[in-house]
Amino acid sequence: MRILYVLRHAKSDWSATYGADHDRPLNPRGIAAARTMGRLLAERREPPDRILCSSALRTRQTIELAVAAGNWNRTTILEPALYLASPGSAIDLLRKQPDDANSVLLVGHQPTCAELVRRLTGDDPPRFVTAALARLQLDIDSWNEVEPYCGKLAWFETPKRVAG
Repeated sequence: MRILYVLRHAKSDWSATYGADHDRPLNPRGIAAARTMGRLLAERREPPDRILCSSALRTRQTIELAVAAGNWNRTTILEPALYLASPGSAIDLLRKQPDDANSVLLVGHQPTCAELVRRLTGDDPPRFVTAALARLQLDIDSWNEVEPYCGKLAWFETPKRVAG
């Protein structure tokens, strides 16, 4: 069995000055939410073995804040293809992951996050609000075996629910 975490980037700042969508930063609420989700994985003793992150600024900021808040000692691998990824291309990326990583955290965007969870589980996930985090249990022995319907949703959390 392999574990996949899917994290949508935290709330971005639409009023910020930025050149392109790719460069949009987080707003203060997003900064707090990213930290909340990082602490959640640390408290559950579930920091991922490997982190794959879209190259967009808001996803990079989300994972940097989560890693710092959770005090994980992990390297983030930037994957530009995750910025506008389809669920199929995200699955292709997962299939290339090394088997020494039992768990992978993918940090991305909507609608990719929800569609990826749907594709892997066959079920509609709860609403993927900003900084929502899903944990999937994949019934595979190797990452190259990732395919539609190979997983089930173990849990789904939002910053609002975690913060109480």
